[in-house]
Amino acid sequence: MQSRTGEFKRKLLAYITSIIISVLLLGPPLWMIMTAFKRGKDVFAIPPVILFLPTLENFINVVTRTNLLPIVYNTVLVTVLTTILTQAFGTMAAYSISRFKTGGKFSMYSTLFLRVMPPVVLGLPMFILFNKLGIYDTILGLTLAYIAFLMPNTIWLMIAFFNEIPLAIEECARVDGASRMEVFMKITLPLAKSGIIVTGIYNIMGAWNHFFYALILSTDNAKVLSVQASEYVGEYVVRWGEVSAIATLLILPPIVLVFILQNYIEGGLKLGAIKG
Repeated sequence: MQSRTGEFKRKLLAYITSIIISVLLLGPPLWMIMTAFKRGKDVFAIPPVILFLPTLENFINVVTRTNLLPIVYNTVLVTVLTTILTQAFGTMAAYSISRFKTGGKFSMYSTLFLRVMPPVVLGLPMFILFNKLGIYDTILGLTLAYIAFLMPNTIWLMIAFFNEIPLAIEECARVDGASRMEVFMKITLPLAKSGIIVTGIYNIMGAWNHFFYALILSTDNAKVLSVQASEYVGEYVVRWGEVSAIATLLILPPIVLVFILQNYIEGGLKLGAIKG
């Protein structure tokens, strides 16, 4: 009887803890989405309004008062280019380090150099460099900055996935006459598919939502949604409705993407716990 009571208490504590964590994690984004559909008087109402008549006024203001289409185009283009290039070069670098120990430990750990440094430290040097190279406020410049920011984590994540793939599989293919490139393209990459998808989602989210480099390295031609959202924050007033509306537009695509690819994400997370 006491054991059942103890088990019930543990389960109850686990459920309560899970509910508290869920509220803490989901509360802010849900409140932001609610704010996006509120009128001005409801946004600033005290006490806060929970039940209200939804409106699309904030979304309409965001779309009509700014030239939003080029900004969305820039955001999508930079995200796609960054993800493809980071994933391609990061995957090849990770495979080289995993299989051939390229560069030794120095090369392996030096990949984290850009990642561990705060972006604010690199902002001014990048601003000066990109100005001299003529790529300031361009899609190319912003893409290069994002690649530099996301590449270290991509390499380290993919190293872990490649390390879990048994080397014997590749050796058997080599004995059967397959070239090193054929082994990589036709055997290793398919086996690492879940890892590639997981790191790809990480890169998509990193490029889609990144703010600092976009703020420092662009003005008009390469402006993205995250920077546009900041323009609704003034010195004396914050237009919370518009900020929440554009922030909602920013978070919805990654959420949809995660739901679509959740099976691959689950498989990729399990891969690191399975020995070949």
